[in-house]
Amino acid sequence: MLPSNDCSPERVATALDAGMALRLGRYVAALDPRGIDASTRETVWRCILDALASAGAALDVPAVTAARQAARALHGEGPAPVWFTGRTAATAAALFANSAAVAALDLDDGHRRARGHPGAAVIPAVLASMHDRPGRTVADLVAAVMAGYEVGIRMAMARPAYAPSGAWSGYAVVAAAGKMLGLAAEVIAHALAIAAQTAPALPALAGIAGSDVKEGIPAGAAAGWAALQLAMAGYTGPVAVLDDERLFDREILLRGLGEAPLIDGVYFKPFGCCRHIHAPLEGWLHLQAAHGLDARDVAGMQVRTYRATFNLACRPAPATLVEAQYSVPYCLALCALHGSDALLPLETRHLGDEAVHRLAARIEVMHDPGIEPLFPARSPASVVVTLADGRRLSSPLMDPRGDPHTPLGWADLERKFGVATRRLLSRARQQAVLDAMEELRHGDSAPLLRVLGSAGQASP
Repeated sequence: MLPSNDCSPERVATALDAGMALRLGRYVAALDPRGIDASTRETVWRCILDALASAGAALDVPAVTAARQAARALHGEGPAPVWFTGRTAATAAALFANSAAVAALDLDDGHRRARGHPGAAVIPAVLASMHDRPGRTVADLVAAVMAGYEVGIRMAMARPAYAPSGAWSGYAVVAAAGKMLGLAAEVIAHALAIAAQTAPALPALAGIAGSDVKEGIPAGAAAGWAALQLAMAGYTGPVAVLDDERLFDREILLRGLGEAPLIDGVYFKPFGCCRHIHAPLEGWLHLQAAHGLDARDVAGMQVRTYRATFNLACRPAPATLVEAQYSVPYCLALCALHGSDALLPLETRHLGDEAVHRLAARIEVMHDPGIEPLFPARSPASVVVTLADGRRLSSPLMDPRGDPHTPLGWADLERKFGVATRRLLSRARQQAVLDAMEELRHGDSAPLLRVLGSAGQASP
């Protein structure tokens, strides 16, 4: 429940000037749901469904089970649903557990300019905070989602160097939950400043080695929620930190604020692996369709790509699902031998597949200087397949599907939800989620909250 708010706007305003924290706080507080156009509302629905697909696919992942257990131990009981489990918990616990589920299998949405994943923090924060402020409408929910993406992505873009999503997801939570709770601009400003000082200090390559921490999104989301609660209780933050040009680019923070929403630039993933791997997968699928290829005909492959791809471990025989999510050779070999749905999501039963390992060992990842200038605006790659008879087939330069110019529409995301959750959600529960999303579109959030709060796992 909400703490008593002895942090009046008059009190905290004395610590503020017209700096970045207050500018962003005012943007969030003043965001009018009536001004959000139909196209952006449609993007919000897609972001929610995509987050539910990502979480529903990960219910039995050991890291997600551990996150649920730890979150309840840390934060206790409450009314917020721990999605699809039939259990509830305190808002902070539900936020952490649900964020961990969304992020676990690398199926969640992303934004190219942020180079990270806003939805795994924003969607759990908005849905969890609805239980702290009953009476909020679906229009309020839409505005909160939009605010969370806007502020989180801006803070990511404004950093002088890349940082994993957990380093900036707290800002997204402050904006999203702050809007959902109807907080004053000054309170949001202080929460943003507190988050700037308390966010996880993640190294640039966190998670690449294959740990459950990955990009640290649940930890960042929890830090954002804690910052918001502190600001609501009267705790002040170093608001000038957002004006420090060594930490954040002022021009990027403000450019276009209040104009075209950044949420409209999100991408959605058709495969449960790092985005750097998606273009190579598209290259293989293009050649397979064009030439009727069978994996048994393949002697080897070359992937030509940009340098950032080499930050991935790329182990041909990964030991864990997280390692698999960061391996170009493994994902390509798995797709070639078992089809693209084998990556929706990756499953432990394929980790020991020796045929996949043998093919992956014959896949080489190469830097292409001609592709380098295209990244990060694009993340393209090309694939050259060498056949057993010596022939070589080259794909065109391919871009991942799911970017705004190659979008996954509602039907695509419904299919993604169905395939990704097929093992863990019953067909009845899957349909209940889709029906609830339709009700949400028409202004009723109650069916979605009910279905998220009920147990829906399929029989083993």
